[in-house]
Order: sequence, then structure tokens, then C-alpha cells
Amino acid sequence: MSEIYVLASVPDQGKTTTAILLSKYFQNKGMKVAIIQNEKGPFDVHTYLENGCYHYTIPLEASKNKKTFEQWLPKGFDTYIFEIMYPQSPIGAVHADLFENVNELISFDLKDSWKNYVSDRMKEHWGRINPANSNVMELWDLFHNRTIKTVYTKTREKTDDASVNNSFSLVHPEKFLSESIQGGYQFPKGTKKTIAVGAFPAEYWDIYPDLCWYRFDYATFMERFRKGDYDLVIIGVCGTDALKLRFKPETSEIICYHPSVYHDLTHAHCHLPLKDNFLTVYHTIKNEPVGTPLGKDDGCFAAYNNKYWTFRPHGNFEQIKTEDNILFCNGWILPQYLIRDGYLEVN
Repeated sequence: MSEIYVLASVPDQGKTTTAILLSKYFQNKGMKVAIIQNEKGPFDVHTYLENGCYHYTIPLEASKNKKTFEQWLPKGFDTYIFEIMYPQSPIGAVHADLFENVNELISFDLKDSWKNYVSDRMKEHWGRINPANSNVMELWDLFHNRTIKTVYTKTREKTDDASVNNSFSLVHPEKFLSESIQGGYQFPKGTKKTIAVGAFPAEYWDIYPDLCWYRFDYATFMERFRKGDYDLVIIGVCGTDALKLRFKPETSEIICYHPSVYHDLTHAHCHLPLKDNFLTVYHTIKNEPVGTPLGKDDGCFAAYNNKYWTFRPHGNFEQIKTEDNILFCNGWILPQYLIRDGYLEVN
């Protein structure tokens, strides 16, 4: 059995920093460590890769129960660090609900106003057009109905408990809460000569260990792209839809996670209002078949109304679309899904 450390909080509380520091702490003890996130990979995966961390995304369907979660958890690690964003939202709470022991990260300056701060952040993120929406905190008690370890971050004074100080150092890491878990997923191994750019699911590193990543250096990537000396290209997510690629190789296989590099698209789902009850969405994820609509078509959960329950950023574009030798993925669609559904053949 392995150990898993769950770090949960709203944004800007130091989850990623803490996860990287914990990873290095356990690596220095000779352990093999994996960073796990629910669907937040497009924003953080490059940070973890550049810090030498193994990174994996756990899909929403894996939150149904502990057994399903373990089936998605990659094998071969001594320690897992699971970072959960917005644990008081349905998307976060369904994951946190799998565990008895959770570390809640709180900036030290917010310790006396934490619940009000969380409420404001939840309204800002989930309320959107209607920021006064009153149901954004209805999962507060559900999340806290377990053993919660408060871990203060950005502290300026010495403490006798688990914390992270403002010099980015772990204090008493042995006091973080954990529990036992068993990883159950084994990645297939491929031999395709693979190049990649931007942010993409890091699971491809397990499938193609010799993958050449050009990070966000699109100029150097394009030089290689035009040569055609590869079998598979992964075009990842970047921070702008203004980037356009005019070159398309005729034969090599391409997986594109940023469809707007070849198409004119808008992020139609980004500013829709909250029109659904959080508890109802929570119970749908837990109890209904994968693919059941999570929310109203004109509400903010509409972006998850698809066969994978994967956030679909471009509402006016198919979730998976094949054009010649290009496979477009409208969202953070994991290679496990592409392999399962016959879009990616590993060889």
C-alpha cells in the first residue's frame, strides 16, 4: 500500500507550492512521488513538469467511490499528493468525499476570516453573472465532515505544527495527514517518436517515455514541426487563442488540445451563470452514469455535459473532432479515453 496526502483549498493558498515542496521532501527520503489533480491540469502541469514531478489528472468519473479512484490512480508510486481546488464546489467535493483525512490549506493572514473569504471566492468563481447566488456554500459542512488538518501557508513566525512559511519552506511535514491507498492503473508503452509543445496531459510521458517537449518555445517547435521527422505531434494548450499555426504535415499523427490554432473559436462556456443546485450536481456525479447532464444548458455546468464529464471550453466546437490526420480535443481529454475509444493506437 501507498500513502496519499490530500491538499484542498480555494485558489491562491499555496497548494501547488506545498505539493512541490512535499514531493521533494519525500523524494529526498528515497520515495517515488506522483502529483495528482482533479481537472486543473492546463494551468499547472507545466509547473510540475519543470520541477521534475510526475503529474496526473484524475477525471471526474473517478470520484464515484474509492475503488474507482484507485483504478484510475497510476501504479508504482510510494506517495501520492492529491491537490483539490474548490473543495466546497461539486467538482471538488466529490473528490474530497473519498477521503477521511484532508489537509486544508489557509493563508495565515486569512485565519480569522476564512469562511467569509471562501464564500467571496466561491461567489466570484461560480456565481459569475449572479454573484449574490446564495447556494455556493451549501457543501461547506459536507466537506468539513471528516478529519480536517488546518495547514497554514505564508506564515511569518515559528509554529509547532504542519505549515509552509513565507520563505517557501515546509515546517513539520511529518504532521501532514495522510491515508493508505493502492494505485491500479498501468499505462501501455508506445514507441512512436513524439514531439510536443504547450500544456498537455502529462500521462503521455508514461506512454511515450522519449517524448520531446518544447515547452512554450513555439519558434523552435515549428522548426522541428516542419521537418516531419516524428510519428506523433501533441499540440498543447497555450495562454491565448490568438496563436495560429498555418503548417499541417500531411502524414504524421497530430493530437491538438488547442483547436483555435487551426480554427476561429470562442470560449462560450466561460461566463455562464450558476443556475444549478450544488447538492444536486454533487449527487448526480456520485450516483448517475457518466455522461448524464450535470447542469442546465445555459448554466456554468453545461461545459461538463458530455460523455467524459470533461470541461469543454469551446461550446461551438465538437469535443472530439477528426480532420484528416489531426485529432482535435476540445478539453483536457486524457489519453486513457483516447486509447479506450480507439482514437489513439499505442505502438
